[in-house]
Amino acid sequence: MSGGPPDELPPSTLDLLDALDALLAEARRVPFSGSVVVNDEQLMQLVDRIRLSLPEEVVRAQQLLDERERLFRDSQEHAEGVVERAETAARELSERVEAHVSELARRAQEDAAHLGERADAEARRKVEEARALAEQLVSDHAVLRAAQERATSLLQEAGDNAAKMTADAEGYAREADEYVRSVMADLEERLTTAADTVRKGLTTLATPVAPRKKRRGDPRT
Repeated sequence: MSGGPPDELPPSTLDLLDALDALLAEARRVPFSGSVVVNDEQLMQLVDRIRLSLPEEVVRAQQLLDERERLFRDSQEHAEGVVERAETAARELSERVEAHVSELARRAQEDAAHLGERADAEARRKVEEARALAEQLVSDHAVLRAAQERATSLLQEAGDNAAKMTADAEGYAREADEYVRSVMADLEERLTTAADTVRKGLTTLATPVAPRKKRRGDPRT
């Protein structure tokens, strides 16, 4: 075995932290403030030595923490970007929807106005047709009433004419009958007279006639 002194171990992290604490305790203080004045070169050496003395797991953990923090910042920035893009897209969509709804409302109002105008025109047309039909019905009723009155008058006139013609015909028949009776009576009287004359003539012819005496100088002798 070698009789030399054993190899000196490097200071631990706690030793270096104690040295840093001692450096700060021995530092000169600034009057009327809580600040101290230290040798920046000694301070940076101690910090570097502390960093180097840290176990690898601590360094790895710190790296992981740093990486996690970076990822968190990136995620947060990405999330903020997504939220901002979503808000922008939502705002643009809302504006487009609002514009579309406004356009639909405007078209609906125009359609409603046009429908109202057409409905008013149709209503006025129906009213005019109803008025014209009513006037036509009134006119037709007046014409029908006038026709009925005229027909009644014509029927009455025809009845009166028929009664007059019947009365005239009956008068003519009576006059003709009386005339015939008068003629027949006169004829009968004449025939009777003629018959009497004929009978008298026959009676005369039946009586013998005495021979007449011849007269002197009668040429028929």
